[in-house]
Parts: sequence; structure tokens; C-alpha cells
Amino acid sequence: MLVLVVVVALVGSGCVTAQPTITVESNSPAVFQGFSTSDAWGASSIQASVSLTPQATTSLGVTKLSVVTENGKSFYTTTVDAGQTSVTLPLPLGATTTVVAVNTVNGTTVGTANVSTSGTTYP
Repeated sequence: MLVLVVVVALVGSGCVTAQPTITVESNSPAVFQGFSTSDAWGASSIQASVSLTPQATTSLGVTKLSVVTENGKSFYTTTVDAGQTSVTLPLPLGATTTVVAVNTVNGTTVGTANVSTSGTTYP
């Protein structure tokens, strides 16, 4: 019964996307190993699991990941710790975004990944 209430609430508030997928259009292989999601549906965003290379947060010094939309606006930012190789972050549905890996110590962009999300959208 609770599931039905949640679905009705989501459908009443906008579109729902089922079976979302993440497509990596380009990335910096020295930083990013892969993107995936286990979400079965989403309303405006999905949770993405981002795999980083072992050197990303060690020798390359990545300390922050930012999700930037096509129009250049920040969608989400999170910090990462030295040695961390897995990060969960939201990606907007039905959009192409750039995930930017930053070394905040020296202010440089270490790498980027252009990813898009899609799925079957129901009104």
C-alpha cells in the first residue's frame, strides 16, 4: 500500500522515468573508471555510482567532484577523501552533464566526464 501512495505522489507531481541509464560520452581515463546506477526509476534525478581510479584521489590530488549542467550551472558538488575510489552523486534525468574532478589545493581541473541520462519517461 505504501508503494502505491509513493507512486501516486510522484506521478501527481510530474514525470517519472523508469529504467534510467547513464551513457558516458567522454571521460578522462586517468580519473574516471565508470558510472552506473541501480535506481529503477527517478523523478528529476538519479543516484549515480562513480568509480574513480586509485590514483585520482592520491597522486592526482582530486578533492572535489562537481556536476555541471549543459548551461554551465552547478547541479551538485561533493568532496572526496584521499584514497576514496567510489562516490555516489545525483545526475539530472534526461540531460547531458559534465562531472568535473578538481584538485582544490592548487585549483586545477584534473579531469572531466561528459555523461547523459535517459530512460522511459511517463507523464
